[in-house]
Amino acid sequence: MAFVIETVADYVNRFSISDTSDTTRAKIAELVSDLVAAAAAGFATDPARSARIVAANLFQSGGAGVWFSVDRLSSCAAAFCNSAAASALDVDDGHREAIGHPGAAVIPAVLAEGEVIGASEDDLLSAIAVGYEVGIRIAAAQTDRIERRDYATGRWSSIAVAASVGHLRRLERGALAQALAIAATHRACQIPSGTSKKLGQIKEGIPWSTLGGYFAVDLAQQGVTASLDIFDIASLFEGGLITGSLGSTFKIDATYTKPYCCCRWIHSSIDALLMLMQNHGVGADAIEAIVVDTIGPAARLNNKTAPTSHFEAQFSVPYCLAVAAIEGAQALLTPDMGDLTDAARIDLARKVMVRADPDLDASFPAQTGSRVCLVSQLGSFEGRVDFPKGDSRNPMTPDEIGQKFRTLVRYGLEPARAERTIVAAEAIGSSKMSNILDAIGYRKAV
Repeated sequence: MAFVIETVADYVNRFSISDTSDTTRAKIAELVSDLVAAAAAGFATDPARSARIVAANLFQSGGAGVWFSVDRLSSCAAAFCNSAAASALDVDDGHREAIGHPGAAVIPAVLAEGEVIGASEDDLLSAIAVGYEVGIRIAAAQTDRIERRDYATGRWSSIAVAASVGHLRRLERGALAQALAIAATHRACQIPSGTSKKLGQIKEGIPWSTLGGYFAVDLAQQGVTASLDIFDIASLFEGGLITGSLGSTFKIDATYTKPYCCCRWIHSSIDALLMLMQNHGVGADAIEAIVVDTIGPAARLNNKTAPTSHFEAQFSVPYCLAVAAIEGAQALLTPDMGDLTDAARIDLARKVMVRADPDLDASFPAQTGSRVCLVSQLGSFEGRVDFPKGDSRNPMTPDEIGQKFRTLVRYGLEPARAERTIVAAEAIGSSKMSNILDAIGYRKAV
């Protein structure tokens, strides 16, 4: 009987974008656009800038572009830089089953590799779809991850990258299996950044795992071997979750996009609060208390009422609710939340109580729901949101996605470059995918 990893390698080897629907192809293009916007916003951040400096020092120049710059590096180095920018501000896509963010690893890797080898648009779409499929399934199959609260994307996204890059290079079955095994066996040990009380600047190890996926493929091509039975080890993975229905569904279709630049676990609380304020005509100055019953992971975030950095603010339920209540939802799409010492925000944040609700927690990760009780001078009102905006069951509209793209691009890039990027992305007469490739200066090798 074949190992699980060999079944996965067979799937990666034979996968074709022609196996998917037009809806899935459109979803992939939407996610590439969304990820490019996140990278534009994150381009000038210290982590992204540092990643570019380090990559230029450690890696050779090559044929893959570092987005929004003139730099061209080897494919793995460019993917590292672009992943660092895309994941810098926690506004990149995610998936409920994975409890993580496949796009910030898979898309930079596929576009960098595709640029170097001259991949067609269909090749790119295919490699992105297969990377999401493998990564999400592997993430969901990790044994006891809920009990261990081990949600870091970097624990599995290197395997997704290995699948995507191996697919683009058309590795044969044996080499693909070894690449996946190397990525899985030697993946980094990390913690979910949002649970730390002393946050750093690099989210969930995603740029590191992007490099790891590349290294796994290159090592496999050099004949290095690893544990082919790793997905069959019950203490590590539930193999049936990896192979069950493989090839009949596409996980990428349920990927969510984020309307707010903060931890996804907070979004349902934001939506519920804003819904109550709008429905009952409650202004921020009339709020006396906000009680949030939500999933355990949200209750365990740092949740500081007076965060000292924007990164800390993104992982605080009370502070994000205060910003939303006072300034509206749009204030949370701009990655820079402004003056963190604002007295009105801090005062309102201190009126927020966050509690873990056993029933809501039991639905995690399939749902990330919240129930909010708004106590105000006009009365007390309660509302619940199970599927926040951007979920596949509550998707962002095309207009909302377009507005997000323009907002993030203008936030992160200098004005002339921002407008060129927006014009290219919104050009009429080409496919959305082609437009986005033009927007990042993608130059396919010939």
